[in-house]
Amino acid sequence: MADADLRPMSLGEVLDRTFKIYRNHFWLFAGISALPAGAMLIVRVANSAWTAHASRVRVVGQSADISPTAVVTGVLVAVVLMLIFFVLLGYAQAASVFAVSDLYLGGTAGLRRSYGRVGAKALRVVGIFLLLSLVLGVGFLLLIVPGIILGCRVALAVPVAMLENTNAFRSIERSMQLTKGHGLEIFVILLMVVALNYVVILLLQGPFVFLVLAAAKSHSTLSFFTLVLMSLSSFLSEVLVWPIFTVSLSLMYYNLRVRKEAFDIQHQLSTMSANPTLGTPSAV
Repeated sequence: MADADLRPMSLGEVLDRTFKIYRNHFWLFAGISALPAGAMLIVRVANSAWTAHASRVRVVGQSADISPTAVVTGVLVAVVLMLIFFVLLGYAQAASVFAVSDLYLGGTAGLRRSYGRVGAKALRVVGIFLLLSLVLGVGFLLLIVPGIILGCRVALAVPVAMLENTNAFRSIERSMQLTKGHGLEIFVILLMVVALNYVVILLLQGPFVFLVLAAAKSHSTLSFFTLVLMSLSSFLSEVLVWPIFTVSLSLMYYNLRVRKEAFDIQHQLSTMSANPTLGTPSAV
C-alpha cells in the first residue's frame, strides 16, 4: 500500500487531483458509472422502438387510440423504472465514493471491490436523494439563490453516508457542518461539472440537432437507427462526466476533514495502531 498524501488542499489542488485520479483510473470510474447509464440506455432504446412503431402505425392509417388501462400501466412502469434507476444510481455513487477513498488513502481500488462495499447502503443514498429533492425544492421555491446555497451545503451528504456510515438525516447534517465557510468552493466544483456536462453533450449530441430540426420542419419522425445513436451519445456523455462529479466531491470531503478535523493525523495514528511495527525504531 502506498503512503497516503494527506494534506490541506486548495480548490485548484482538489480539481487537479480530481482529474489526475479520473485520468489514471478512467476505466474503473467509467465501469462504475456504466451501471445506471446503461439502464438509462436500455430505457431510451426501448422508448425509441416504441416511437418508431407508433410512427409506422400512423403511416398505415391504423388507429392509435390509447386506453385508460394502457395509460395507467405506462405510468406505473415509468415509476418503477425511475425507482430502479435511482437504486442503480445510488449503487454507482456509493461505489465511486469507496473507490476514491481507497485511492486517496493510498490503497488499491477495483470495480468488484468498490461495488462489493456498497451492499444495502445504496438504499441510504436513495433516501438522501429523496430528502435532498425536498430540501432543494423548498430552497428553489423560496428563491433560486437559497436553493443553490443549500445545494452546495448538502453536496457532501453521500460521501459522509458511505465513509462515516451515517443515516440520511445525519449525513445531510454532517455535510452542512463540513461545508460551513466553504460553500463557494463547492459551488465552483458544481459549476465546473455542469459546464463540462454541457460541453460533452454539445460535442456528442450536437450533430443530431440538425436532424431533429430537419424532422420538425418536415413534420416527420427520426428513424429508429438515429434515435439509437442519440441514446448512445447520451450514454457516453453520462459515463464520461458523472465520475468527475463524485470524485471531486469525495476529495473535497477528505480535504475539509483534514482542514477542520486533522484527519491526516487521525489516519496516521490509526495506521500506526493497526501496524505497530511502523512506529517502532529499527534495530541497529
